[in-house]
Amino acid sequence: TIPPEQHEHYLKIVLAEAQRLSRLVRAMLDIAKIEAGELKLSPTVFDINETVCRALFPFERKIEEKRLEIRGLDVPEKVLVFADADLIHQVVYNLIDNAIKFSDDGGYIEFRYATVRNQVYVSVRNSGQGITEEECAHIFERFYKTDKSRSRDKQGVGLGLHIVKSVINFHGGDITVHSVPGKYTEFTFTLPTPPKKNAYK
Repeated sequence: TIPPEQHEHYLKIVLAEAQRLSRLVRAMLDIAKIEAGELKLSPTVFDINETVCRALFPFERKIEEKRLEIRGLDVPEKVLVFADADLIHQVVYNLIDNAIKFSDDGGYIEFRYATVRNQVYVSVRNSGQGITEEECAHIFERFYKTDKSRSRDKQGVGLGLHIVKSVINFHGGDITVHSVPGKYTEFTFTLPTPPKKNAYK
């Protein structure tokens, strides 16, 4: 029998596990739809920096606990893209989740944006141990997990970055990873800019 004073503690554990399994099931369904060509995009024009700010919100406690500095959100103007807002929110969420897991305490997460011709480049960089060239070569593979010793979080199943790549590719974009061991890891993905008629809205 669980003592009454520990009920809340165990309920939180059960809830966290249920949420993790729910995300896993949703991720598997999204991957299956993408690979079967059944996922339908609903592209709209939106500010990707605003999406980043909203995706950061659920991680406030973890960011505070690890004393992470968030950089790059104070941009002079909107960074507009033309994509499926819900799917891109999931992409950003997964990249932030990954960045927090592998950031050193007292480190930073930095967001950078650049528009080149008809593409917007979005970069998410986190300070930390970085990853090896061998890991970089496999990091987007389904169920691939980097060295567990680099993160306190052992619950990942290796789908987050696979989903990120699948969704970005489905939008006609690309994603790359660059890491300097002992310093940082940076993921950069591309999305289309808005059609001409919406460019200045």
